[in-house]
Amino acid sequence: MTSLLTRVMVTFFLTTVTVVVGLIVVVNYQVSENFNSYLSMSNMHGMMMNHGNMAAMMGIPEERFMMSLKHSLLLAAGGMLLIGAGVSYYLARSIATPVIDLNRAVNAVASGDLDTAVIVERQDEVGQLAMAFNAMTAKLKSNTILRQRFLAGVAHELRTPLTILKANLEGIADGVITPGMEQMNSLTEEVDRMTKMVGELRDLSLLEAGQLQPDFALLDLTELIRQVVGKSKPFASEKNINLDIKIDDKLPGFWADGDMVNQTVYNLVLNAIKYTPQAGQIIIGATAENGMIRISIADTGIGIAVEDLEHVFDYFYRVDAARAKVSGGTGLGLALVKQMVLAHDGTIKAESKLDQGSIFTVLLPIASHKKT
Repeated sequence: MTSLLTRVMVTFFLTTVTVVVGLIVVVNYQVSENFNSYLSMSNMHGMMMNHGNMAAMMGIPEERFMMSLKHSLLLAAGGMLLIGAGVSYYLARSIATPVIDLNRAVNAVASGDLDTAVIVERQDEVGQLAMAFNAMTAKLKSNTILRQRFLAGVAHELRTPLTILKANLEGIADGVITPGMEQMNSLTEEVDRMTKMVGELRDLSLLEAGQLQPDFALLDLTELIRQVVGKSKPFASEKNINLDIKIDDKLPGFWADGDMVNQTVYNLVLNAIKYTPQAGQIIIGATAENGMIRISIADTGIGIAVEDLEHVFDYFYRVDAARAKVSGGTGLGLALVKQMVLAHDGTIKAESKLDQGSIFTVLLPIASHKKT
């Protein structure tokens, strides 16, 4: 198959040849007509009619003029064709080369090379296409990494409890282990942990697919936060952590899914408790600003490194795997929080400094989903 560059260049060149030949024919015809008029005006028309041939009536000067004219036309045509060939190649190359490069990049991505990028040297439609391709490839690479991490995380999180269950059940079956209350409670905890993780994975997949929609109702955020703090106090008391509530007195009711908002705040508070040392403090705040409800959870915990901040909402991402393992988390809590916030057309961000603490801020629209 002929390359795109060759086809475009040939098309431009043939167009140039057609135009040049047409111009030569027109010029030659006009010159002949004008020269015929010149001979007639020179009282040579009668002689031309007798012989029936204009060339036979021309003298040496006229013949030289016509020969010079033909040479000039041929030279002009040749020069125009050479220029046309150069311009055709330049135009064809400027149009076809970026497309050819993009085609190579697409084939490279199709073969699995997600590091492929197209060099963008122009700002026209072709350049915009190249930038869109680079953005798509970067997003595809990011999604691939997240998918690999997700699968590895699921395998890791399920392998440990399944191994424990298998070893204990085999021990009970062989009579090596006597199934006492403590043993059964331990196995039940492992089953509960797997059940919780499977439930969170299901909710995450449904939220991302848009199949789990919020059930909007008018909420009293002040009462909701107090309920969350109430059920979080036993965990905070174990580490002597103070839970402080700072809510705007004029906080309005807003439209949201009560269960999702409850779980969002609860997950963020539990996360703060896990990573706040003994005798620390956690402040749960809520204010209204610019048509949005602002919920913040600030702690005096261990903090998060700058390079980890952008990943804290990823599946199974743990800043400190050892501490997360001790805390018993599944690594899905913050990912679930993010999806529930996005389902409300809200935003969530994390700010932190190592050894100083973290602040998680959620912004939710007050009335954009008000029922009519």
